[in-house]
Amino acid sequence: MSTERSLGDDGENRSAKPVVLVVDDDEDLADTCEYWLRDDYEVRVAYGGEDALSQADETVDVVLLDRRMPNLSGDDVLERLRERGLDCHVAMMTAVEPDTEIVDMPFDDYLVKPVTKTDVREAVEELVVRSEFDEEVREFFALESTEAALETRDVEDLRDPEALNELRQQVETVRRGQEDEIERRQRQLDRLHHINDLLREVDRALVDATTREEIEETVCEALASFDSYLGAWVARYSDTVDTVSCRTAAGITLPRLDGQTDAVTPLVRSALQDLDAVLVERVDADHFRAVFESDEGSATDLSPERLSAIVVPIAYRDTAYGALVVYTDGEESFDDDDRAVFDELGATIGHGINAAESKRLLYSDTAVELEFTHGDHGDLFVDLSAAVGARVSLQGFSPAADGGISCYVSVEGAAADTVLEYLTTHDDVEHARTITDTPEKSLFEFRVADSTVLVPLVEFGASVETLTAADGDGSLVVTVSPEADLRVLSDTLQSAFPAMEVVAKREVERSVQSTETFKRELEDKLTNRQRDVLETAFVSGYFDWPRGSTAEEVAESLGISAPTFHEHLRAGEQKLMATFFEETAESSADERRQIADSANRD
Repeated sequence: MSTERSLGDDGENRSAKPVVLVVDDDEDLADTCEYWLRDDYEVRVAYGGEDALSQADETVDVVLLDRRMPNLSGDDVLERLRERGLDCHVAMMTAVEPDTEIVDMPFDDYLVKPVTKTDVREAVEELVVRSEFDEEVREFFALESTEAALETRDVEDLRDPEALNELRQQVETVRRGQEDEIERRQRQLDRLHHINDLLREVDRALVDATTREEIEETVCEALASFDSYLGAWVARYSDTVDTVSCRTAAGITLPRLDGQTDAVTPLVRSALQDLDAVLVERVDADHFRAVFESDEGSATDLSPERLSAIVVPIAYRDTAYGALVVYTDGEESFDDDDRAVFDELGATIGHGINAAESKRLLYSDTAVELEFTHGDHGDLFVDLSAAVGARVSLQGFSPAADGGISCYVSVEGAAADTVLEYLTTHDDVEHARTITDTPEKSLFEFRVADSTVLVPLVEFGASVETLTAADGDGSLVVTVSPEADLRVLSDTLQSAFPAMEVVAKREVERSVQSTETFKRELEDKLTNRQRDVLETAFVSGYFDWPRGSTAEEVAESLGISAPTFHEHLRAGEQKLMATFFEETAESSADERRQIADSANRD
């Protein structure tokens, strides 16, 4: 769960992400912690005490600090941080078992190695939240963390058992002075832990699920397993008839949902249109009847006055797969904190569905091929072909994590300078360059964030076989898995490009290359030295993260220099990639030839 911080009291802009300083002389562990945290935090890494002090300043929010380091120990670093008046939260992260000498150390949490990703992320998240607390409340939780660390030891093994008793008395004294505020803040932390448990449970469900149906079922079951939630269901929305149907549910039965959704449909529609969760503070009577009552009357002892709901879009980027509807029964309704968490959850589910659909297409023996005509102005390929009067063909593309797409496009019938000028002056093109320029055909690379039909296709998980445009008329061929929801794809494409029209739909057999065939072909291309380098690098952990071996170590084991190792490694990797991508392209071409042959025979 990401956490953002606002402007500091002095009004200066501070980092949009909390800053975490990881300090450990074990470089692999420090780098691993940085990897675990980098998505949600600005992470700095120090491999020793002096380095830590040089990087520590007033912008640091949390420090993960090893105790046992050469030259300058973690205990000394902690003392100097406090002497400098830095108000960062410090979690000691160490293999040193706690003893009563830690009672007087001014840290906020104590983690005993080995630590897991969950240990590290939860500690940092809690410390960021605790930074918002009043000073006395922060002191209480710091003392309580020290007490909890010591209670992991047997009392008789402590150097000074009386120090633990004194600490307990101090904790109780501070508690009595701030009892109401501490209870309120404890509920906040409990909620944070509950959210983390929920996200982990859903993540585990997504790992095991292999189809969209399994993902939706396991997510609903995971939510229903928590005491905080009454149940959950997944809504499928059709914008053509403006109605909702239920795909799956857990924790509750939905005897009247299909065809009885006038009270629910506007909520789902709003969530999917805005791609933002909708909070329902109290479920109204019509909503309650549609979901919880049968024809014979109420199916439960529930009443709408006690029910609140949240309607969460399930989406991958801009492609919406449906909505997750979750209910809670009690005095507290869902709030904005829940909205942020469930929006993240909906995106996680959407990503899982997209990955499952893409994997299903990859491994399926058959696929559904769709052919579209495409003449929408606003699509970059169509507009480019019309502007320069040429034939434009997509040769390949590479989606980026931020939603942009790098496209590789050939153009026939127009001067390269004319094409490049059009691309570099287009509002939605972030970067463009000419790769090759010949009288017959030119090849270009450009990056686009929008204004292309590729964006919704990538988000849906479709495989683009061909995309061409000539003089403002486009043609597109894609394949999807047989189980893919074609209505979602059609609605998504036509909402962005209304003139798109499906002109053909057919099921095709996919040619499958065996693993042994692929290996034999690759073996024929690799030299003995290239194969040895690739295999040694693989088994020695060179490709792992963090690396199990450095390039120099692998080179030494092979008896060659590091530059020679890199030369053979790069050549071997190039042949591996070429074999894989050439086979992929040939398989797609084979499928299209089979279709053409079949059509000619018919």
